[in-house]
Amino acid sequence: MKIGNRMFDYKQDLTIRGSCPDKNPLLVETDILHWSGDLPSCWQPVERELKITVVQLEEILRPTGRSLLKQLLPPLDFEFLLSPALVLFCEHLFAKEGKYLPAVFMELIFLGTRFLNLAGQLKGKTQQLYTLTGDLLFSHLYHLLWESGQLSLLEGFATLITVMNEGFAKKEEFRLKGYLPGEEEIHQWLYKQFGFFYGESCALGSRFAGGSDSEQSILKEFGIDFGIAFGAKRNGCSFSLVEKSLEKGLISLSLLPESQGRRDLEFFARGIIAVPCKAGLGNKEDDQ
Repeated sequence: MKIGNRMFDYKQDLTIRGSCPDKNPLLVETDILHWSGDLPSCWQPVERELKITVVQLEEILRPTGRSLLKQLLPPLDFEFLLSPALVLFCEHLFAKEGKYLPAVFMELIFLGTRFLNLAGQLKGKTQQLYTLTGDLLFSHLYHLLWESGQLSLLEGFATLITVMNEGFAKKEEFRLKGYLPGEEEIHQWLYKQFGFFYGESCALGSRFAGGSDSEQSILKEFGIDFGIAFGAKRNGCSFSLVEKSLEKGLISLSLLPESQGRRDLEFFARGIIAVPCKAGLGNKEDDQ
């Protein structure tokens, strides 16, 4: 597939090396998301690869898609980096160099689902704009799956998107009925909107990096519980639910052999849950 003035070989997966911004322009600001300095220290092991992932996302998108994301994505909203970061952290457990393709997949799923659900809270032309943006992102996802020879992932992604939307629908049901859900209802909602998505992100990263079925299963369980903890923190649920879910996930993670990659992933998970879960997730001041 030709993108811009060069050929992009998805099957070989582009790996861009180098660490000097003067020699490697991919390490500076991107059109979609502008880094104001470095991310907090817990992101450091994958920060360079995340910037490359965002650049690859920009290159995959048509000009209209890039323009819409630049216009609609809040400048300090780093939440959309969480899933590709988890993909990359999980890849590091099994390989020195991350593969960016699965990280781009998860970015497209997160953004497409997010814009379509945000559209339901809006009216008029703004609602139409968000809906069209979500549809456009999903069309890019489907084309990328075909272009990269990864159509076998389509069924799983369809299930993932369905489960996430069930979570969004459950939250809206709570709001419309105007009542406080019970503990089990909260857990099911968080599992569907957050846990399942982050679990699949971790499993996908380990799968692309050569992790065994059992290792993929362990990382999926870790991702599910991390996602529930993150969703609970973001939505102001009880601290005990946040803490319990995170620790359960870290117990699953401990089943993997001790390694620097595992320590980095644990540090990242603890760092994310420790900072305020607002639009500015990942701001430098949150790391203090």
